Amino acid sequence: MAMTLMRSSIRQKLSSQIHLSKSLIPNSHLPFSSKVSDRIVKLAALDPDGKKHEVVGLTGQTLLKALTNTGLIDPASHRLEEIDACSAECEVNIAQKWLDMLPPRSYDEEYILKRSSRARVMNTHSRLACQVVLTPELQGMIVAVPEPKPWDIP
Repeated sequence: MAMTLMRSSIRQKLSSQIHLSKSLIPNSHLPFSSKVSDRIVKLAALDPDGKKHEVVGLTGQTLLKALTNTGLIDPASHRLEEIDACSAECEVNIAQKWLDMLPPRSYDEEYILKRSSRARVMNTHSRLACQVVLTPELQGMIVAVPEPKPWDIP
């Protein structure tokens, strides 16, 4: 009897810890599945030469991670996924249809994009790949990876 109560108590504690830890996970508002195949988001990316590449990412992952895994952005050129240390090495251009599905740019993202532009004018299709989080709705998204700026080449 005492052993059954102890097991029940342990189960309740673990259950509450799992519920609590799930609420602490970033992007926990996104649909979660334990199967990786349910989290796959397939995208198309155009490299600077205009060649089309299939990019595979996971829901909750940044576009930057998916692009570096595919080899379209050099991981050495963007060492941090923190916007505080960003210098727009991961700037991409996103087709309007997909831009409308993304949350608006943050003040910091707009500042970084304007700062990295020589004319200090932001391209309306530009986003920082480190700030775009993949969701199932972005399945089929098309992005263009521009040539690295001379000052961004490691």
